[in-house]
Amino acid sequence: MPPPIDAPKGSKRLDPAEVSLAGRRILVVDPSQSLPRALRGVQGASITIARLSMIDAEMLARVRPDVVLSPLFSPGHDILDLARLLDRLGYQGPLRAYSPPLPNTSIVCAEVRQIWGARDFDILEVPPTWN
Repeated sequence: MPPPIDAPKGSKRLDPAEVSLAGRRILVVDPSQSLPRALRGVQGASITIARLSMIDAEMLARVRPDVVLSPLFSPGHDILDLARLLDRLGYQGPLRAYSPPLPNTSIVCAEVRQIWGARDFDILEVPPTWN
């Protein structure tokens, strides 16, 4: 199995130079506007992009993601909605939210862990997008 996408616990800036994605199957749910900059042009990873409404047991069985990645907040849902869905579907792998820097990620992580339990969850810090 490939190494973890990042170190668990706390926020970590998503830097493609530091993250080995070779051989990873990444499910990106409802990326805001576009794929996170750090994932663009990544070599050696299989990236599947899906809407929250498309995720079901069949899709998870087909994609078999090593990690699920989603914005912390998306139009119509947030990471808590995704965590509830993945929990109902029996997904046991890592879940990552990405967000611009937050003042206190531990509050958000604690809220997600009420649903996600001891499973692997973290928030990846990405620079804010400027239009």
